[in-house]
Amino acid sequence: MIKPLTSLRFLFAFMVFASHIQFFDAATYPRYAHWYELVMGEGFIGVSFFFILSGFILSLNYDERLLSRRVSFREFWVARIARVYPLHLVTMLLALGLMLYSAEEYAGPFQNMATGLNVLFTNATLLQAFIPEMPYYFSYNWPSWSISDEMFFYFTFPFVVFLLVRNKLLLRFGWVLFLAVPFLMQVSQEDEYHKLFYINPFFRLVDFLLGIALHQVYKQGFVGRAYRSRLGATALEVLSLAAFVTVFHFHRDFAIVYRYSCYYWLPIAFVILSFSYQRGYLSTLLSGRTMVLLGEISFSFYLIHQLVIRWLKYENDHRGLFDNMYVLAALIFVLSMVLSYLLHRFVEMPSNHYIKARYKRSRFGPVPPLVTPAVAAVPVAEAIPVP
Repeated sequence: MIKPLTSLRFLFAFMVFASHIQFFDAATYPRYAHWYELVMGEGFIGVSFFFILSGFILSLNYDERLLSRRVSFREFWVARIARVYPLHLVTMLLALGLMLYSAEEYAGPFQNMATGLNVLFTNATLLQAFIPEMPYYFSYNWPSWSISDEMFFYFTFPFVVFLLVRNKLLLRFGWVLFLAVPFLMQVSQEDEYHKLFYINPFFRLVDFLLGIALHQVYKQGFVGRAYRSRLGATALEVLSLAAFVTVFHFHRDFAIVYRYSCYYWLPIAFVILSFSYQRGYLSTLLSGRTMVLLGEISFSFYLIHQLVIRWLKYENDHRGLFDNMYVLAALIFVLSMVLSYLLHRFVEMPSNHYIKARYKRSRFGPVPPLVTPAVAAVPVAEAIPVP
């Protein structure tokens, strides 16, 4: 585990959360509306951070293990499914209950059996992001569209390692992909921006590949020389955050289609690379137990917060619980945090361990290597723990 990067996951998940607090009336809360437009509404960049970080961490943990055949494709895919699918399934069922309870607008597919079954099937199989229609990719638990993208990334990752990483083709020619995305954005129609460049897995795969390429740079070692001293590493950590804040400050000067991904690629990559070395004072602060715990529950927080927002907003609209929207927002955050911890502790981690254990005991599980006692007695380096 790279503790500073784990902690940063929560900070970016909170940015996504803040962008979803959209129930403040602009006339009643003009200051909030101003700050939402200026800062919080840009919180969708948290998704870009997750996609790039995912590529970096998976490359860090699995490149050599896949290439050396210590981990098979099947074993990798089972581990990834065990990591994300159980929590997705639980939150999808909670979303279904909420839709039926509150008769939400997005419960409309239930009025047509064929459409309803299609939407249910794509969501249950994490294929919803491949359908360029909002009732599909924003069905049930809306943030799960990004998990649909992640599952596609997981499927492609072993092939990327063997086809692009082993021969260093990604480092040599990856720039073609990274330039192709902004070019396609430039020539696309405005009504395609969101569903293609923010949602579609084929385009967002480039974010993931950027994370893999970033790890290849990390492995080369020459960048790490700048992080050898504690003061130098701290200076670069501060510089990476300053670069991110500077780019963020000028985001309104650029069309939203670029901000969906490529506008933030470089500052996000700089932040990930700087904190991956864990040598500066800021890394030390982010490595504290509380910050790491927040990072560990960030996936649960990401998947549950939108359901909490929708439920409490519905209850407040129908029962008049709170007149002050700041109180409502605070309650949503606190309840989301509590549920995130409970889901992490009692759903996410137990199901992850259970699925992996069942796979290892099954006839499809990995075959233990045949070794002689002399070979078995040779100590080996401990593998980097898989997140």
